Amino acid sequence: MDNNPPFVMVVIPLSTIKKFIIIDLLAGTAIFHMLKMPLHSFLAASAGSMVGTILIKQSLKLLRKR
Repeated sequence: MDNNPPFVMVVIPLSTIKKFIIIDLLAGTAIFHMLKMPLHSFLAASAGSMVGTILIKQSLKLLRKR
């Protein structure tokens, strides 16, 4: 029997990490605050920031395909 379990190494490119930080954290937070101020609703602002980041990601995918 083999006593050494297989070693799996996952490599995440730095560009993927940067893209995550910019789109999900910064843009999501900005969208949240822009929606929270006029709507005064945490739920609406949360949903809007989730939808906003998804739309940003989808539009970037479409731009890359062109």
